[in-house]
Amino acid sequence: MDNFDSVNIKFVIAHTLKTLGAYSTAAAKLLELTASLQAEHFSAKPQSGLGLYRIEPCTHLQIWDGYLAFKPDLASTVRGLASQKAFLQNPHLELATNQGYASAIAWMIYQRRELTLPDAEDQQGLTACWTKYFTDSAKPVQPNPRPCPQPQKPLTGSHSPAHSDDHTKRFPAKQLTAT
Repeated sequence: MDNFDSVNIKFVIAHTLKTLGAYSTAAAKLLELTASLQAEHFSAKPQSGLGLYRIEPCTHLQIWDGYLAFKPDLASTVRGLASQKAFLQNPHLELATNQGYASAIAWMIYQRRELTLPDAEDQQGLTACWTKYFTDSAKPVQPNPRPCPQPQKPLTGSHSPAHSDDHTKRFPAKQLTAT
């Protein structure tokens, strides 16, 4: 975790997981490891993904449309972590600018696949979870997902990033990464 303040991100991750009702030491360590491995994995492709977890806009939409759309209470909690105005103007930018929201979406990537967490001290098991669930996160869980990034009517009303215009064309991922 060279590219960010690991002490502060631990607080953000813990707070986010507690807000989601999903806190455990193993879950927190998995998100910390995910941030580190994503940075390492994408070091050769700095334009890929947004924010600490390098989440692609397509994956972000799939989380909302294919998972959170069917869990309205959870969707409301996740949406509550996002900025009020900024989320509606450019939901994908929240992945880069709002670490709590980005951590929630990262956790949803795992949770939508019904993850069974290994022990918090099982580094190899946590890494295997990242490999199995996160590196394939752009692959949809449900058959026949909508192609990304074309907009579609949102299933979750104003909670969904798709509720606003599709800002991926106006703000492509490569323009959002810091230099």
